[in-house]
Amino acid sequence: MTLRAFLIVVFSLNYVFSNAGKTFSRFTNKTTETLLKDGAAVIQAVLTTSPRHSNALLFIVQEKEAESLAVMQVLLRQELSWGYGVFKVSRQANSTQDDFFGLIRHAKKFRQLSWNIMVVVVSEDPKFIKAFADHSLQGRLLVWSSRLLLVTGLPLSSLQSLLKEHWTFSMMNAIVINAEMTLRDIRWNIYNCLPYSTSGAVVVRIASWTNKRGLTPFGNINLFPEKYSNFHGATVNITALTYAPYWTTIKTDNPDGTVTETYKGTDAMLLKAIAGALNFKVYNIPTKNWDEVAQRVTERASFIAPVEHFVFPQRMDRYDYSYAYEFASMAFCASKPKLSPKWEALYYPLADAVWLAVLVVLLIVPVMLFALNRISHSLHQAKRIRTGFVAEVIVGTLLSQPLSKWLPMTASVRVLMTTWLVFAFIIGTVYRGNLTASLTLPKYPPRAETIGDLIKTVDSVISPPYGGEFRAFFLQSDSVEFQTLARLMDVGPTVMEGLQRAADNNEAYLDARRYIELNIAQYFTRADGSTKLYVGRENVMPGLAAWPIPYDAPFRSQLDRLMVAVLEGGLYEKWGVDTLNEARLESQRRQKQLQVQQAAEEKLPTDDEEQIIRSLTITHLQGPFLLLILGLAMAAFSLVGEIVAQNHA
Repeated sequence: MTLRAFLIVVFSLNYVFSNAGKTFSRFTNKTTETLLKDGAAVIQAVLTTSPRHSNALLFIVQEKEAESLAVMQVLLRQELSWGYGVFKVSRQANSTQDDFFGLIRHAKKFRQLSWNIMVVVVSEDPKFIKAFADHSLQGRLLVWSSRLLLVTGLPLSSLQSLLKEHWTFSMMNAIVINAEMTLRDIRWNIYNCLPYSTSGAVVVRIASWTNKRGLTPFGNINLFPEKYSNFHGATVNITALTYAPYWTTIKTDNPDGTVTETYKGTDAMLLKAIAGALNFKVYNIPTKNWDEVAQRVTERASFIAPVEHFVFPQRMDRYDYSYAYEFASMAFCASKPKLSPKWEALYYPLADAVWLAVLVVLLIVPVMLFALNRISHSLHQAKRIRTGFVAEVIVGTLLSQPLSKWLPMTASVRVLMTTWLVFAFIIGTVYRGNLTASLTLPKYPPRAETIGDLIKTVDSVISPPYGGEFRAFFLQSDSVEFQTLARLMDVGPTVMEGLQRAADNNEAYLDARRYIELNIAQYFTRADGSTKLYVGRENVMPGLAAWPIPYDAPFRSQLDRLMVAVLEGGLYEKWGVDTLNEARLESQRRQKQLQVQQAAEEKLPTDDEEQIIRSLTITHLQGPFLLLILGLAMAAFSLVGEIVAQNHA
């Protein structure tokens, strides 16, 4: 076969062994040559049998001419679309850990240049194999789509412990070709470490190879099976803290003294659905804060942190993310603006243009009435009325006073007064109706709905302890609004402290929108359904949310597949709506019970079905009182004037 792409990368690395000068081979020189020759043949058989998805081969071998020759024998038999690379490790000179990091770094670049890759490690040295396992994990050499093939000749007991101890061999898509001596020949057994099975973590023999029989698979011909489609009831470690409505931990004391933990929330139900499909149980590792939650994932002590986390670039330096299952929105909440006492309450019912038109009419109608009365007196000898009386009639009728002292005698005056009475009736009715509405449903001051309004309105913006990452993100932004917001942020208070401060002071609280809405529904909702706090209409930072998982987690494809299935079925959104509605109803029920209890203590009549009538306060009725005070002042001033005029007379 011809190579469609050809690439040779030879990387010489000095590697130190604590037992330098010793040989780890259990074979004579003659047997070693046979081992390497046969090793090339069994590698070729494995590559031929496995599905043809590997477009490139990457060899990591120790420096020996025979090994290099065996490697070339394998390469020349393969048709590769991306070529191959050979990384040669020397153990003759001193070396450092940085040298091995350099090897992994170059190998990772080769892997990233290929669509899919098969990594073949050839070594009989346990320390070399352990070093490769550790450094390949730290350097992120392997992903689940890549395949690892270890060719060695270790005792079976040592091999089993080696595979189970290292994530690279037990969790990743890896198999081992191990040379084992028989009486007549060398038998090559192929092993796979299954981390989850009915018997727990086991190393199983999946195939064998001999010169006479070739490759003989046992059972499933797929030498690289899917390891995470069924966890067989195993326990998977997770880390999560209460973050409603996504995750809530409920502890129940049992009669035997033990404590049972159950979990509620949208993310808890999502994890429960995934656990049921993959057949595993969960154990929530105790953690003190969110930094520790993420740290356990980074250390791979926890496989998942199944609580919504915003996808930040700086967070991806420590761990990876699952499928972004929600467009998370960071929002702010603040106290609803209070209605300040204003005398304009009497002025609000009508618009400025209407008040101006009424004033013009009040000036025109008395003049017309007075003129028509003079004309009628000259023509029909009708009773003349004084100018002051005309003004009294017009203003009195506008204020719904009757015409008991005077009735128009002529047709023209009657038409004018009829028109005026209809006009006064309509204007008076509209004004009284709008006045009633404005007093019971007053016009509140505008509230901050955008980031620009928020930074101009509040004194500070409160953020929970994990808000430091948000502040750092805002400070890195080119937006002046984000930078100002970061300077206003007060990081540290808990959610209840932050919401209470936002309700009592000129401050705002910053967190996930659903989290804020649920806490407001639970703890800041009155019996009638109203709340002291509101959530801003504009999102502070719309973005994606996902679950933190370890880098290159081999189970991610299964996790993402089931998350997408739940989301496409609409279940996650329904769980969120149901959780929020349940919290609101529970808060209203609790508030009503509290009101009934308070009414019973004060011996007041109550009715559970009766709506609470909200009384008007001085805030609503300040205008009439100010008008009365102004009238009294004018009356007193007039009285003083009359007394002064009487004394001078």
